[in-house]
Amino acid sequence: MFVTHAPQQRFKAFYDCLSNNDTATSSVVSSYILVKLAARCNLACTYCYWFRDKSVLDAPKRLTLEAEDAFITRLGEHIRQHQLKTFFILFHGGEPLLFGAARFEALCAKLRDLEAAHGCQLKLAVTTNGVLVDAHWASLLQRWNVGVTVSLDGPRAVNDSRRIGFRGQGSFDAILAGVRQLRAAGVEPGFLSVCDPSSDPRELVRFFADDLGARDFDVLVPDATHEDTPASIAAFYIGLFDAWWDTWLDRGVRIRLLDTLVRGLLGEESRIESIGFGPNTTSTLTTDGAIEPLDVLRTAGDSFTRTRIDVFHNGLQDIQSDPLWREVLQASLTLPKTCQSCQHRMTCGGGHVGQRWSAARRFDNPTVYCEDIKAILAHMSARLFADMTIVAPAGALEAVRVAA
Repeated sequence: MFVTHAPQQRFKAFYDCLSNNDTATSSVVSSYILVKLAARCNLACTYCYWFRDKSVLDAPKRLTLEAEDAFITRLGEHIRQHQLKTFFILFHGGEPLLFGAARFEALCAKLRDLEAAHGCQLKLAVTTNGVLVDAHWASLLQRWNVGVTVSLDGPRAVNDSRRIGFRGQGSFDAILAGVRQLRAAGVEPGFLSVCDPSSDPRELVRFFADDLGARDFDVLVPDATHEDTPASIAAFYIGLFDAWWDTWLDRGVRIRLLDTLVRGLLGEESRIESIGFGPNTTSTLTTDGAIEPLDVLRTAGDSFTRTRIDVFHNGLQDIQSDPLWREVLQASLTLPKTCQSCQHRMTCGGGHVGQRWSAARRFDNPTVYCEDIKAILAHMSARLFADMTIVAPAGALEAVRVAA
């Protein structure tokens, strides 16, 4: 049962954003970057957004040493200029562990030296498919204090139907072997799965919570644009919510997307970029040293995210002069016209900005999953508010009567 005092003022910041789009053109100091350590992968997942953009195959297979060193220099300049106390770096791919253990350790050493020199905490994390994790990799990640998220789509049958090798073989056993190596080294990974609408959501929660002992994971909405015809996700996420709400929430299990939606329905701000109303300021360092906007926008077409900004000639903050980066920020702070009268507009925020794309209207669309999201939120709202007790602060009703 939830007890909330949620006053209407909690929504004020959201409505201010709606009426003040100048926010989208003001400078936001970058404190996060996604670093592509590898542009290739050792799996051939059927839904991967990265390889939908064939231009990634023209990029260096791994982050070049020249780009790495230029990035370290630019990061130091950025920290000094803006007097940052924290900065978050997410290592990504492709499969980032294809970067190689020796180079990864050398990169981490450079970053930790920079951290000590500038007094800025660098929060390092990596998202990996886990297949290459052995005892050596696990010890490196533990030694350099790198947070780990493992991509795993659920039980064997679900995972191995989509997270496959180049000969069609499943990856489940190799991923779980990597998870065991991480835990043996004292590294407790998080988990990311991608929704398979045809699978059983209750079995998915049971697998992660019971079989893996995970207490915090996420189930991502499949990447798609209005140029695609994705399968409906409503029944899956309604079932996922019911299983979580009825059983697993009280056992301490958190599913990030559902947690965010519940918070949104209670009037709180979104804490993730995939749903909810708020600025999307993500930038991406590619293997050739280019700085680009949110990398998942590659689903819009080949070379869609390409810019003229790179670490050899530009500072990290310069990405904010790129037209696409600014367009994405503007879109993330501006509800599409069709969303402005929707009762779920603040919780959904129009959906993930990448899922709003169409060739005809660019980002001025609701998410391609709009009808599904409406159904999911309507179901969640009905269950949430049926179980909720709203406790008004002392004197609140009297104050309302006086105001009336």
